[in-house]
Amino acid sequence: MNQDSNLNDITIRNGNPLDFEKIIKVQPLWWNGRDLTSLILKIFFIHFRDTIFIAEKGGEIVGFLIGFFSQYFSNEAYIHFIGIHPHFRKKGLGLSLYKKFFNLCNLNNRTVIHAATSPINKDSIKFHVRLGFIIEPGDGEIDGIPVTLNYYKINNPKVIFKKHLKT
Repeated sequence: MNQDSNLNDITIRNGNPLDFEKIIKVQPLWWNGRDLTSLILKIFFIHFRDTIFIAEKGGEIVGFLIGFFSQYFSNEAYIHFIGIHPHFRKKGLGLSLYKKFFNLCNLNNRTVIHAATSPINKDSIKFHVRLGFIIEPGDGEIDGIPVTLNYYKINNPKVIFKKHLKT
């Protein structure tokens, strides 16, 4: 990746199945070896293309957001995973991806947005709070932060967020 980390010439488009393998390759690198690829499923890139956003610069992926609309709650949506190349963090790219998702949600009358992150990811927690997400009560607490102890699977605590979009 070119070390030029400004946001000029970044394009954001919807995802497609060809993005899956590219994202699986970069995810552990972007998280210092922490492998979260089991959370990134190819089926998302097949069935939720309209709610996946890919940020590219010079033909390379520099960020992505995987979201979807709830099939049960007609006014809700969920941001499942976001990743930003380390050279592009804290420059507004994550915010740009979230805004794309929020705009799509507004167009589809999805006014309640949910997200989750690991309690060890303090930067993600701060980011969500800065964006106006509230931390939902959980059934446990880690470092003074409410968590849901078995969110994706047993012994997998997550900080759960909720945001109401202004329409």
